[in-house]
Amino acid sequence: MKRLWLLLTLCWLTACGGQPATKVVIAINPWPGYELLYLAQQQGYFAEEGLQLELVQVASLSDAQRAYLAGGVDGFTSTLIEAVQVAMLGGKPLKIALLADYSAGADLIVAPERFTSITQLKGRTLGCEVSSLGIYILARALMANGMTLDDVKVINVEQGDGNRQLAAGTIDAMVTYPPYSIALLKHEGMQQLFSTREIPGEVLDIVSVSENLLRRAPDFPAKLQNVWQKVLEYHMRHPEEANALMARREGISAAEFNASLNGLALLTREAQQQLLADRERLSGMLDSVCDTLTRIQAVTGTCDKLPYLFIGGASQ
Repeated sequence: MKRLWLLLTLCWLTACGGQPATKVVIAINPWPGYELLYLAQQQGYFAEEGLQLELVQVASLSDAQRAYLAGGVDGFTSTLIEAVQVAMLGGKPLKIALLADYSAGADLIVAPERFTSITQLKGRTLGCEVSSLGIYILARALMANGMTLDDVKVINVEQGDGNRQLAAGTIDAMVTYPPYSIALLKHEGMQQLFSTREIPGEVLDIVSVSENLLRRAPDFPAKLQNVWQKVLEYHMRHPEEANALMARREGISAAEFNASLNGLALLTREAQQQLLADRERLSGMLDSVCDTLTRIQAVTGTCDKLPYLFIGGASQ
């Protein structure tokens, strides 16, 4: 038995092919979809694919992005928004290795019940992560209601501080997502004013890695997608067990975790491949995100310089 364990360990470390497996460090933020990566780790799927992958927990999307920009990790979980920002900010060149899910209602704007519409937030102070998805969601919510960021006062509020600042009245609304949004909505008098259900297909959750890593491990995206498919299938076979495991890590109940998953559209390997084959659509998504970010001055530069970030395409 001891010899078998040693053999399996050596196989994992060398990917069973004589070459040491490349260690990959990914910064990961709280989000129901990304919990599937931890579940995959628990089930041994990374080892099965010969991946030596370390998941480093950070507190927010902004933190994951900062970890990558600082050079401390090989990749990070985020939305397409953060990946475009990294490319525009001159971070290490990256490619998107996994299309995890679409946010289909999970990203929210939460406010007290005295506000019954987005338009009533005119002139108010709103909190969001200004260096990442939060400012994009806020800008799109305002646009959808005939307003711009000039119509409100925006301050940077990290996800972990949204609860306190809403309670103190420092801000009148907060852009948030699970599990943070679950805690906020538990407070009496708090409600959802806007969600990504109103902007379908715009917020794509992804895993990006450096091009340098891909030169060292060109098969990493394919292996990661195999892992993702395995864990999706495991979740479909054992939903109650899987949700309980993932909910425990996020600090919420299994029922709350299951409800948060209803705001996501998880992408199977087949769905990812179909989307990756549609270069025109993906280029349009990149252009749309970049145009919005430059319009609200979240990034500087011109979008015609933005490289094609998806696997399988050359730079534009």
